[in-house]
Amino acid sequence: MSVYTTDVLIEGVRRDDVLTWLADPAHHELILAGAWGSLKSTGTGSWEVTVPTQLRTRPMTYTFEHVDEDHGGRRVHVALGGKRTNGKLHWSLRTQKPSTNTLVTLHADIDAGGPMGLVAEQLGMRVRLEQGFRTMTENVRKGVLNG
Repeated sequence: MSVYTTDVLIEGVRRDDVLTWLADPAHHELILAGAWGSLKSTGTGSWEVTVPTQLRTRPMTYTFEHVDEDHGGRRVHVALGGKRTNGKLHWSLRTQKPSTNTLVTLHADIDAGGPMGLVAEQLGMRVRLEQGFRTMTENVRKGVLNG
């Protein structure tokens, strides 16, 4: 299991407002745009993207699941799918000082699929996933600030 995390600070927007924006599945297409090689809608709240690497372009599915407010924080859960990209992703929101700032963290747990998955990670898959996830967090910041 590989773990990926990346953060972005959204200044001037409260946590609940960011959660409202992230809780709308339609906004997730904006989050994915430009982060990956291609983007195709496969249904409401579900997309297929391509992850281009040196060896091969891999498809990855991104499916909005649900919003979780039970643990005191705020999270939006997403399922990831694909041969080397199967796993879970969640967006976690925390209030920062001042209280009008929100820290958004993308956390992904991905099962690369055994020994060949580890080889794929070493040959560029990990770097490409990290780049895509950083772009996604920046897209959240831009999307929230632009309304």
